[in-house]
Amino acid sequence: MEANYESLIKSSGAYAALKRDCDGKKMSHAYLLVSPDTTALDMLADMFLALAVKAEDGKDYTKGVYAHTLGDVVRLPLEGEKVKVADINHLTDTAYYTPTELGRKYYVISYGETMNEPSQNKLLKTLEEPPAVTRIIIKASSESKLLPTVLSRCRKVTLEPFSSDELKAALSRRFSSNGSLDFAVESSKGLLTRAEQILSSPLYLKLYESALQLLLKLDSSGGAAEYAFKLYDYRENLSDIIDFIELLLRDAVRFACGSEEERDFVSEIAVRYPVNVALKEFDVLARARRRLELNGNVTAVIDELLFSMLEVRAKWK
Repeated sequence: MEANYESLIKSSGAYAALKRDCDGKKMSHAYLLVSPDTTALDMLADMFLALAVKAEDGKDYTKGVYAHTLGDVVRLPLEGEKVKVADINHLTDTAYYTPTELGRKYYVISYGETMNEPSQNKLLKTLEEPPAVTRIIIKASSESKLLPTVLSRCRKVTLEPFSSDELKAALSRRFSSNGSLDFAVESSKGLLTRAEQILSSPLYLKLYESALQLLLKLDSSGGAAEYAFKLYDYRENLSDIIDFIELLLRDAVRFACGSEEERDFVSEIAVRYPVNVALKEFDVLARARRRLELNGNVTAVIDELLFSMLEVRAKWK
């Protein structure tokens, strides 16, 4: 547990909702905690678990929860980053066992979005007839792949992105000397996980630079072919580059509207992509992002992205 971030998690509406459940001792037998922010989601789950155990047992087991040393807290999957049928079998086979240390057994399922349909249907039987001694906490980056029957039997709590001010205050305690702090906060879309990645890895500065150079220098189909090769080198992080292109265009739009401070490259992008052009480019970026999410061919996505961006500017000229 990263102590620097406890106050950040406690500031969230998700934590407040879970704390109210614990304080009022009106906890559900199953919870679904949702956020693409995996770092913050893991911390939220552990902080909620510590509150729940204390509310039900009257003792503080926070250290054991954070250290993952409590025998009655079962964390799934047992290995890897994908929930398998064997993991759900383990849960259903042991859910009725009497706790040995705590008043209840707690199952914490990470990567809930990776459960296939058979796994979810297997879990559903336990969710429909929950053992009195068991609580289940599912963590998922998204609820979109979970069956409606599973969703209906869980209390869903969504961890919303943090504000820029909240995120910067929390990160500054750990990265106070990092000159990329403002950039990381602005680029993170309110996600702690993403901000930490940017601050901890020089790769993200290279991705940002690639996005910047593309916007400043993409002028012809020949240039598109050149940049296609460059983007393909970063194909594993193409979604990040798309995010950075969008971020830079948004800065340019804000600058054009008088709400962004002048920076050489922002003003230059604003000239190359006036507001009406930038708005159309957002649609191009959204289409590329959707194709990536649907596992589209990366080379084809890159080609369409670059030529579509060129087409938007050509029509404006």
